[in-house]
Amino acid sequence: MKRSKVMRFSIAITILVAMLATFVGISSSRAAAICSPASAISVPFAKDGAGDFCYQTTSLCTYINSWNLTTLEVNGTAYTNIYVAASSIAPVNGSYTIHYNSTVAWGHFEIAGTCSGGGGPTNTPVRTATQGSGPTPTRTNTPIGPTLTPVRTATPNGSTCNIAPVDPNATTQAKKLLCYIYSQYGNHIISGQQESTWVSGPDYEMNYILSNTGKYPAIRGLDMGDSPDFGARALSWWNAGGIPMVSYHMGSPAQGTDGYAGSQLTANINAALTPGTADYTRLTQRLDGWAAQLKIVQNGNGAIIIRPWHEASGTWFWWSKEGASQFNRLWIFTFNYLVNTKGLHNLVWLHPFNGSPSSSWYPGKAYVDFGGADAYAGDHGALNPMFNASKSVYGSTLPIALHENGPIPDPDLLQSTGTRWVLFNTWHTTWITDTSKNPISMLQKVYTSSYVVTRDELPNLK
Repeated sequence: MKRSKVMRFSIAITILVAMLATFVGISSSRAAAICSPASAISVPFAKDGAGDFCYQTTSLCTYINSWNLTTLEVNGTAYTNIYVAASSIAPVNGSYTIHYNSTVAWGHFEIAGTCSGGGGPTNTPVRTATQGSGPTPTRTNTPIGPTLTPVRTATPNGSTCNIAPVDPNATTQAKKLLCYIYSQYGNHIISGQQESTWVSGPDYEMNYILSNTGKYPAIRGLDMGDSPDFGARALSWWNAGGIPMVSYHMGSPAQGTDGYAGSQLTANINAALTPGTADYTRLTQRLDGWAAQLKIVQNGNGAIIIRPWHEASGTWFWWSKEGASQFNRLWIFTFNYLVNTKGLHNLVWLHPFNGSPSSSWYPGKAYVDFGGADAYAGDHGALNPMFNASKSVYGSTLPIALHENGPIPDPDLLQSTGTRWVLFNTWHTTWITDTSKNPISMLQKVYTSSYVVTRDELPNLK
């Protein structure tokens, strides 16, 4: 009888242990069961685009953030489209399993901030290149630039201030333009619109905005790759009281195709920066052509914002395909070539990140007057996380631009969230004319807002 009780007790214990083991097994495998198979990632990490993905890491950084996603779960808990401090997320069995789902190309997720470790291979999963966003390379998030706020004496028209341009020989007009940009940072957002040249002439977008709002944008965005004769049009905009801003979808110097198609090809930046090579000849010939157009503006006593090699750290243009170090070499070469070799001193230099700003892609304050980032979002939100990520690179004093956008951020949200973009620049054609992206009611709200500067409200910067 005694033996029977012992046996029954032993059996009971065995059953309990088995049940506990089963429970522990379920618990320990819970993260793995959330989504599978999970690809190992290292941090910091960013993912953009549509699709369903599963990732796993053994560590996080300071925070996670996402927008325009259908699902973002970490270890089975939903954190979809919100900013979350990583300290509030507990690992399961020593790791974090992340389920990402987005039905739109502008979905975004990031593990960012201060990072203490990795969680897998250093390669970031390959994504389909979508203009305006891209995976984030390793970054330190160390603020770069001055840490003290300079004393500004800028009057509302930007005519005088103690902000020194990066070009010590900057023209009076370039100095006034830079001072004006500083004077508006945190106080207003300057409106901008990229032109096309192939739909009803180069004024198609400007006339569309005028006809629907009664206003012109303050900034006219131009591109050397789209329009190699932009100079006269940029000067005309300046003389009409506006601000021209120019980029260049330059073709890879490794081949003969210029413009947008050539910009997506591969290049050899070492060869492009080596005198005597065919690549160097092509690069400098294209820069010479750009300089000739910029000189038209300078000779007419105009200034212009220049944003070369835009969407830095993206993987779709040749100037970013070889990594941050090569990008920075190219930026510095371009600065020295245009300023010192070609004698252009009417330029205000805008450094243009993509949607994932990273300090490793920043050539430094000696070559940048102000900074920026871009995104083609799915709504009219303020893009506050991207602004803050930019600020972590540029520091607290350098103005930060939304140098390209799809839907225009709602000026009310910009103010309520403290998102201090100094300018926006809506992309051309359907990005401005498709009312599913920018409804006419939103255009009217933006262009009549007291927070938004239109061309008629610009001071005399001549």
